[in-house]
Amino acid sequence: MSKITLGRYMWERIHQVGVDTIFGVPGDFNLQFLDSLFHVKGLKWVGNQNELNAAYAADGYARIKGVPGVFVTTHGVGELSALNGVAGAMSERVKMIHIVGQTTRAMQSNHMMIHHSIGDKPDHQQYNNASRGLRFAAAELWDVKTAPAEIDRVIRESFLQSGPVYIFMPLDLSSEEVPASLLETPLDISPKIDTAAEEKAVSAILAALSSSKNPAVLVDVLAQRFNAVPEVRAFVSKLHVPFFSANMGKGIVDETEEMYVGVYNGEIGTPGVKEAAKKSDLIVTLGYLPADTNSGGFSRVLDEQKAIHINPFDVVVKGQTYPNTSIKSLLAALTTSLPQTATHTLPVPVLPAPRIPLDLEAKHITQSWLWPQFETFLRPGDVLIGETGTTVFGLCDIKFPADIRFQAQIYYGSIGYATAATLGAEIARSEREAQGADAKGRMVLVTGDGSMALTIQEIGTMIKQKLGAIIFVINNEGYTVERLIWGARQPYNDIVPTNYAHLLPLYHHPSPATSFHLAKTKAELAAILAKPQLQNPDCVQLVEIVVDKLDTSWRLGSQLAWRGEQHKRYLTEEGFVDTYGNWGLEEGSGGNVKWS
Repeated sequence: MSKITLGRYMWERIHQVGVDTIFGVPGDFNLQFLDSLFHVKGLKWVGNQNELNAAYAADGYARIKGVPGVFVTTHGVGELSALNGVAGAMSERVKMIHIVGQTTRAMQSNHMMIHHSIGDKPDHQQYNNASRGLRFAAAELWDVKTAPAEIDRVIRESFLQSGPVYIFMPLDLSSEEVPASLLETPLDISPKIDTAAEEKAVSAILAALSSSKNPAVLVDVLAQRFNAVPEVRAFVSKLHVPFFSANMGKGIVDETEEMYVGVYNGEIGTPGVKEAAKKSDLIVTLGYLPADTNSGGFSRVLDEQKAIHINPFDVVVKGQTYPNTSIKSLLAALTTSLPQTATHTLPVPVLPAPRIPLDLEAKHITQSWLWPQFETFLRPGDVLIGETGTTVFGLCDIKFPADIRFQAQIYYGSIGYATAATLGAEIARSEREAQGADAKGRMVLVTGDGSMALTIQEIGTMIKQKLGAIIFVINNEGYTVERLIWGARQPYNDIVPTNYAHLLPLYHHPSPATSFHLAKTKAELAAILAKPQLQNPDCVQLVEIVVDKLDTSWRLGSQLAWRGEQHKRYLTEEGFVDTYGNWGLEEGSGGNVKWS
């Protein structure tokens, strides 16, 4: 083993940083270096039904495992098919490595008209150019002498930037040899810490906290993306003041903690939450991502003179920026610097009693009844994946048990993401459980019928891989989130009707008759949720939940009504279900963004 192929070197390096599964689709320009993957002990291959799904699966794997999700495509047709999935990882800062098997160097130099190319003198790097804005770094390999260092560099960048990188591997280069001894030097994936900058930022934060009478914390998703969850939990516990989460930050700190208040989503929230947040004279945000879907349609407006933002690479204290910090290290230093006895002794805000839905007595399944059922169904250790649209707004309205890992593509919002991401997330969950990193839990996917249709094939991959995911599909006859926005009864918001009972047999499920469950009434769903197959699944479980197409989670209706009186009238006139009256807006609409 004094020499190994460059392809083998790449796989060994990727495995060394904690990646145990590679996703992708084979193609004639990656087949030979895919073979070397099987020489790496502990590394396995999971093939996908298409390249977009492979990118989504890698994204889901990364979110749960905390290391890059890695997938492989071939030159041109494969790499372009995956671009939407890579863009989602770029948007939401998810670690990802996209490996592209390219044509040989001779083919590229001679501009040969090799299949998958364009034109009579094709530039084989044309597709490489297409992804430049969707990645943080790329190893455009050409010389075997520099290739190992380039591979190392981009793996490191995926960790440092928490986002996608590329490795472009010409097929002939992958079989050239490099010294195996290069693998003996561990990859350094930790950021360089500017201790002087960190100390300055910590001092500024401590000064602002000490002068505050009523501080609060808002936990958001970028803290999780940069692997700072333990530091966030330690900081929130030691500071011991009321804390809130954004939609995308749910579950990062256990919602069973004493000082947890709720999801602070601006004007769109459970009564009492926004009032409690607005009473604070200082809000400390951790990993803030203020997109419209993560801020109540921009209705969560923070006074920057009363805010501290602890961001991935800097800190902003009351409008003044302290650069060159790293969120994980800074939070650890900040927590250490806090007084052993909490400075503030603040009570947990008392929220009003829960509102009563207007459709409480309905026998059919309503969305106002549905989402609280997941609150009781979930248990510690579960991973919960929510799809963009009605689903994610419903799930953000419930309180999670301890140790729930919640993921959803709330900012980028590509429908279909969740089903394919569940494949990767369940593989990552089972790997962590097998390695003793996590307690036993379940994989729970909640998606809509329109969204699932886009990536439904990956359920077949889950079955082939013998995974035990529980899949809830909300059958509400199409794109309900789009109906709420515009075209409530237009045919473009309809989808192809699907008989989900045929789905499991289609993919040779081992026990389809006992693993497909249909609920049209509240009583039927309650009975399904209690079944042993869902309590301790050993194979894919598919639960179809039939809901009226004009029903929705109240948070989604409320956020859309917040856009303005015109949209509020549209929702009412089209007959959408208004769960609590006046679309849950106590003070009327007030959006300041022109949507149409």
